[in-house]
Amino acid sequence: MLGRLLLAEVVVFGSLASASAQFPPPREPAPFSPGTPSREPTPFSPGTPSRSLPKTAQPPASIPVAPALPDGTVALPTPRVETPLPREEAKFALDPAILSVKKVNGVWQIWAGPQPIRNLGTDETGAKDIVRLLQDQRPTDWVAIGSPRPFVEYGLVNGRPSAHTGLPRGVVPIDLRSVRLEPLKGVWCLRDDGNILFNFGLNKGDGEQALAVIRRYGFNRIGLVGGDVAAPAMTYFFVALEPDGAKPPSKNPLAVALQEQGLARTGIPVPGIGYVGEMVKIDWRKAEVRRDGADWIVASGAETLARFGQDQNGARDSLRLIQDGQFTEFCKAGPPGLTFFLSNGQLPSRLPLYVQGRRFDGSGLKVANYGTRWAVTDRGRHLFDVTSAEEGEAMMKLMKFYGFDQLCQVGSSPRTNLTFLAKGGR
Repeated sequence: MLGRLLLAEVVVFGSLASASAQFPPPREPAPFSPGTPSREPTPFSPGTPSRSLPKTAQPPASIPVAPALPDGTVALPTPRVETPLPREEAKFALDPAILSVKKVNGVWQIWAGPQPIRNLGTDETGAKDIVRLLQDQRPTDWVAIGSPRPFVEYGLVNGRPSAHTGLPRGVVPIDLRSVRLEPLKGVWCLRDDGNILFNFGLNKGDGEQALAVIRRYGFNRIGLVGGDVAAPAMTYFFVALEPDGAKPPSKNPLAVALQEQGLARTGIPVPGIGYVGEMVKIDWRKAEVRRDGADWIVASGAETLARFGQDQNGARDSLRLIQDGQFTEFCKAGPPGLTFFLSNGQLPSRLPLYVQGRRFDGSGLKVANYGTRWAVTDRGRHLFDVTSAEEGEAMMKLMKFYGFDQLCQVGSSPRTNLTFLAKGGR
């Protein structure tokens, strides 16, 4: 059972952590390479705004067995239920026959003919496994779900899923009878009766798209390729053929309860209002400064903690702050860019001298309206903008619950820095 739990949580954080980049058409510079030996993918451009799935859409009862064609491939039948998708699939044409693996400047890359399309860092095995998988599936189109980075990918052969599975490092079954999208601990999770499959955080639209794709194509397996169990190089949907009337996986409430308890991404619990924003577990030992395109960023695995533009010194100071504080939770709440850190659920009691801080009085907080704008103020002084009066009220309750009394910044630029709430002195 432990092995199954580990696989499920890997997929949950697929998100979170891993899940892989899409295969877009070639463009310059290399579309999958943010400029560093990181597996963090190029942001995926979302399509049209997501909407709720129609209540009448139900998953197919089973996947009928299809005959093998003379070339060894399996042509899957059209799924029984034509499930509408919340947004149009962003399909990218792919020719697996021209894929190859090359090592360039110490970095393993996947090339499509003369063009690098994916950067795998030091993961030679992951690069080779992905190419082997794609050459086995022979997709004509490749699709990724997730923004700003993909959670999961899948291939289509002339509009239908391929039954080829390649050599996945791990496989997680999907019960098509019970798969659904549910809110758990303040985040949106794709799950069935036996597993939590993906954690989409606050991005409900990506969760709706993944659910609709599963129902449309009858995807009943999740494959993990390359890397290791904790950080696969790619997470993808595929179809494993099953006879009609196949029994669903047995329910395991204890396993699901343990997975929910161990979610790496949740809402921030605040008494009186439930969950606010998003809390992500991080490992301060793995935090690093690296390049993402033209920007210097601080990241922990696939989670970007702050962007600093050209301010490399600000990024290094931010990394030092995280390492000195040994932070284990990164929290995002309120307007974009406003964050705070916890260490095993507790606020740090001291701040280093290089952190610029502005003190405020928690008892003097109010939500004020400035024409078309809303803001949280401290005795009439502007602290930060919010999108609505409701968001402002929620932020005030969060700030009072944690006892925040400082709004801090690391980095010299007003737009590219680390801005966070804190409590305590120097």
